[in-house]
Amino acid sequence: MLRRISSNKASFREIIFQPGFNIIVAERSPEATEKHSRNARGKTTILQIINYCLGSNLPSSLRPLADDDWVFTLTLDLFGDQVSVTRSLKSGSRVSPTYSQISAPVIETYLDENGTISVNDWKFLLGLGLFGLDVEQEDSNYRISPRTLISYIFRIDAVKDPLKIIAQQPAWSWRAHVAFLLGLDWRLVRDLAKLNKESDTFQALQYATSEQLLPGVLRKEPDLLLERTQRQRIVDEVRSRLDGFRVIDDPDELINRADALTEQLRELRNESLVDRRLLDLYRGSLEEDDDDTSAVEDVSVIYEEMGLAFTSVAMRRLEDVEAFHAKLIANRRNFLQDEIERLTQVERDRSQRMQRLTEERNASMAVLQSGGALEELQSLNEELNEATSRLAEVEAALNNARQLAVADEDSRLRKAQKRQDAGHELATNRGHLDQVAARFDSMMMRLYGKSGVLSAEVDEWGYKFSLKVSGVSSTGVTRMQLLCFDLTLLAENPSWTRHPNFLVHDSSVFDGVDPRQVEAGLTLANEIVTNLGAQYICAMNSNDVPDDIQKQQWYINGVRRTVFDTDEGGILGVSF
Repeated sequence: MLRRISSNKASFREIIFQPGFNIIVAERSPEATEKHSRNARGKTTILQIINYCLGSNLPSSLRPLADDDWVFTLTLDLFGDQVSVTRSLKSGSRVSPTYSQISAPVIETYLDENGTISVNDWKFLLGLGLFGLDVEQEDSNYRISPRTLISYIFRIDAVKDPLKIIAQQPAWSWRAHVAFLLGLDWRLVRDLAKLNKESDTFQALQYATSEQLLPGVLRKEPDLLLERTQRQRIVDEVRSRLDGFRVIDDPDELINRADALTEQLRELRNESLVDRRLLDLYRGSLEEDDDDTSAVEDVSVIYEEMGLAFTSVAMRRLEDVEAFHAKLIANRRNFLQDEIERLTQVERDRSQRMQRLTEERNASMAVLQSGGALEELQSLNEELNEATSRLAEVEAALNNARQLAVADEDSRLRKAQKRQDAGHELATNRGHLDQVAARFDSMMMRLYGKSGVLSAEVDEWGYKFSLKVSGVSSTGVTRMQLLCFDLTLLAENPSWTRHPNFLVHDSSVFDGVDPRQVEAGLTLANEIVTNLGAQYICAMNSNDVPDDIQKQQWYINGVRRTVFDTDEGGILGVSF
């Protein structure tokens, strides 16, 4: 509960709050003229100051007070103790607490050497003490906030949707905070919000890939596989050239050597041609000798056919000629055979030599083709490095594409699991939620005679809550939905420790509401806080409070400050 609000300025009289119903009223003075107004009397200002002491940012309307060194002190129930916190409007980054030994073990953990606490630590302590929120500040955009929770029980601005504190509140935020206030596991909403953000990122990347919005950065896997094959082929080809490369100190010498070897081979081929022709000639002559018939025998035959005969002397001469001819033929055959054998061996030796010279020349040419100067080797190494680097880039892009696909699928699976967990959590708490819904319905029936529904289900964001009132749609109904929702959460407080047992409403909550519903709403608020031993604080203009309510003793007892439109400076006692 809130106990007291005071200031360092004498013009401001402290306000003491009590359990039950509390109201700050702007009243019209009998001496007031048409020039006087109950606006700007400070009803909202005092609520803003209390909220500021509860860790909110300084409203722009209070900045003139900061220049005058205003300091405020709020006393409230915290950690089973009455703790007072003092915060300056001018330098409000730290607060000064006053406490007893009851809360000392918790509070003193966060004190500095000057006995002050940073506003962030003070917010954490408020979350812990008012809501049982034992969650340190997370390094995440999706974290539940003590200040947001306070905004659900400290309504200065009345929004159209009671499930939100501002119209622009992100879906994950209002779902997570309402889930917490209803006793559900709000972390499921947080986790699904993170996973949905991941999915949005994956979808954006996949869209950019399919539409080629980021060429060279995001590409399809088949294209990357094809390019990797091409890049690998280039790397292999360059590496093969590099493996066979030799550094040649004097390439001209190798060229001259190859030219000399070529000349020797040319000469040997010419010699081989001449010798092969001789061999053909010798072999032909030898074959002709084998077919040759003795000339003497031919002469004898001729003579016999002519009926002539050689004399004995002639016959002897003929025999001598025949013997000489046979010897001549034999000698010629021997010569031809010897020459054929000699030339064959010469050709064989020449062929072996030509083979050796050819191999030597080919080796020299291979060195010339695969080698070069040191600069060429360095250039080849650079070419290999560049090809390897391009291959690595493609492999990295391929790995990223595959990891993206795996991460996307993993995100889908985790989302499905979280939604399933949320469904189980909702089913487990269905009995409690039905009681909350029944309480909200009974309040709306009492105010409007219409059924009100507070429903909870699970969708892709986790828990989805909604408030509906059958057959009625107006500003007044919307405002009373907010009142009933806030009172429903307050009324459930005895069941769990996720509510600070007090509720604060500015007059905006009752704007546009029919006086009968205002009367019913204030009466309902009083009954609930009285029965629970809780606290309700509101600020209103007296003319917005129905006459029948102003006559009730609980209302009269609940007026904590009345500020008249003729009061100089309003509730603070100063104009600003």
